[in-house]
Amino acid sequence: MEKNQLNTLIGRKVKEVRKRKGLTLEQASGMTGVSKPMLGQIERGISNPTVSTLWKIASGLDEAFSTFIEEPKPDIIHIRAEELQELDGGHGGFVVQPVFPKERDRSFEVFYIKLKRGGHYHSHAHQDGVEESLFISEGEVEVMIQERVYTLKKGDAFRFQANVDHSYKNGGEEQAVMTLIIHYQKERFL
Repeated sequence: MEKNQLNTLIGRKVKEVRKRKGLTLEQASGMTGVSKPMLGQIERGISNPTVSTLWKIASGLDEAFSTFIEEPKPDIIHIRAEELQELDGGHGGFVVQPVFPKERDRSFEVFYIKLKRGGHYHSHAHQDGVEESLFISEGEVEVMIQERVYTLKKGDAFRFQANVDHSYKNGGEEQAVMTLIIHYQKERFL
């Protein structure tokens, strides 16, 4: 991104945040320690703010620094099945297709999982606050959490705290397919 484009992006974002919070330039200036004229120049994209200035604005307006430099995301994302990459899980018959990988501003990621007949996968504990949700679309999946086994069949949904070791096993006679959503604990600034 060119410097002028970046200045325009930053200016637009600063103005959006200020307006969303219902602040005048003068109020924003008081909260951030950045002069009213400088904020106005930044918002119009005619000033190239330093990192220090952006940090002041971010801190004063209680926003993540990256809010002001992120390019806008599309309103719609369409991923075709044939575009998904298959990653071998490295364990017997476990295949992963990342659908929506974790992004900085989202607290979840989505995968399609295929477990071949007899396939299995062991996952070590995630950090506290991580939750997994499973939706079984084909076959049968056994989920083991701390020595307890839950048998899930087509159409079943299952959610659990994933801060303990857990595993998945295809306990049926055919391939099992599921959607896995991993929810991460939302932090103040992702």
